[in-house]
Amino acid sequence: MQMNDSLIEQLAADLKQESLHAGRAVVLGIDGVPHSLLLKLISSGIMPNMARLVEAGTLGRMQSTLPSVSSVAWTSFRTGLNPGQHGITGFIDRRPRSYKTYLPTTNNILVPTIEEYAQNFGLKVFTMGMPVNYPPVKLKNGISIGCFLSPSVEKGVFPPSALADLKEIDYQLDVNPRLAATDPARFIEEIFLATERYRAAMFKFWEREKWDLMLVHFMSTYPLHHFMWDQYEDMTAPFHGDFLRLYARIDEIIGEVSDRIEEGALLMMLSDHGFCAVKWEVNLNWWLQQEGMLRFQTGSPRSLEEIDGRSLAYSLIPGRFYINLKGREPRGSVEPGEAYDQVRWRIAEELLKLRNPDNGDAVIERVEMRETLYGEDTCGVTPDLVAMAKPGYDLKDQVAGRELFKKPFLKGIHTYDDAFVFVNKPLALPEDFRIYEATRIVAEHCRCRSPLL
Repeated sequence: MQMNDSLIEQLAADLKQESLHAGRAVVLGIDGVPHSLLLKLISSGIMPNMARLVEAGTLGRMQSTLPSVSSVAWTSFRTGLNPGQHGITGFIDRRPRSYKTYLPTTNNILVPTIEEYAQNFGLKVFTMGMPVNYPPVKLKNGISIGCFLSPSVEKGVFPPSALADLKEIDYQLDVNPRLAATDPARFIEEIFLATERYRAAMFKFWEREKWDLMLVHFMSTYPLHHFMWDQYEDMTAPFHGDFLRLYARIDEIIGEVSDRIEEGALLMMLSDHGFCAVKWEVNLNWWLQQEGMLRFQTGSPRSLEEIDGRSLAYSLIPGRFYINLKGREPRGSVEPGEAYDQVRWRIAEELLKLRNPDNGDAVIERVEMRETLYGEDTCGVTPDLVAMAKPGYDLKDQVAGRELFKKPFLKGIHTYDDAFVFVNKPLALPEDFRIYEATRIVAEHCRCRSPLL
């Protein structure tokens, strides 16, 4: 839609006037921290700074997204929208009209992020480490440092002039997960080192400019939980103390952040999902084969591209199901309409019958249809239905695996309804508060609210 020059000038003036009344905001994302764990660490005295902040602010339990993975949840926070609207539905997604998959990047986010809206309102923005931010969002009036999906620090910074500062502190994007199995003591050291580098980068840029909006993501808790959750639960485990020590250090950093926040500024802290111990890996593509709904062209398939045309459905992690739909999939077999719905309900009903082989407990909490979960008007990459596991089950999608239940490699796995959110002012948060609703709090404080919110 074209607008005349006078209207453009009026809109620009309105935006400038709004920005004059905007408040500053700092958002600290701490990956995968459960609300339940945070309460325990506060009550045990390990996080005194957090305890002090909670007395004057609001700490709430928050729901993640379905699926509950970092790329989906953090994009939902950064856009204020659900996955069916912003276009990121997993760490991997399927290409339209194909069985091929890809790793989503910033280029696949279908709507502007809060960083982009803030800069359009004339605000100075700093963002660091927020998934999915590769290639880094190009901020005209700010600095954008990419997430752990960036192939290198050099390729994950905009503008490039900010790279020298990151090099000076030997900034790193992530921790090598292989060390958890080969050298756990070194793995712990790397987690602490990464945390210090995140801190150093945050404060280096904090001191350089009076940012209107800062979005900072700490990744180090994520590998700790995935590979060391058992060390937390077992007080006699060799790295139990290190697990708690990391949280004590993060609490010290939280204290430093809160001390720098001026009166009237917003401080928000949040996680993208919770964590719990893993009981089993559950291979849902093997389950589909056992149910007669998935076939491959060979006896030893290597990818979904080898799907047989007689298949009814296939799965992607974690718990996403796609119907082999005629006119959409290359070798689609299911007619749109009634047949499509029948296959979806068949999958949902049978999934709810899945039982833990040890004790007979249910594996699946619930199954949601696409339109119920994301709304009728969704983007073209959303799954047809999504299964949410009960706590402790890691839903997998191997095409070569021939075991339904497998002993887990990871020690911790994501949970849906145990994320946390903190705001440094009194708020009445509903019990079903969702991560993409937290965006509005920041946007309204900064006066950079998107028309989509």
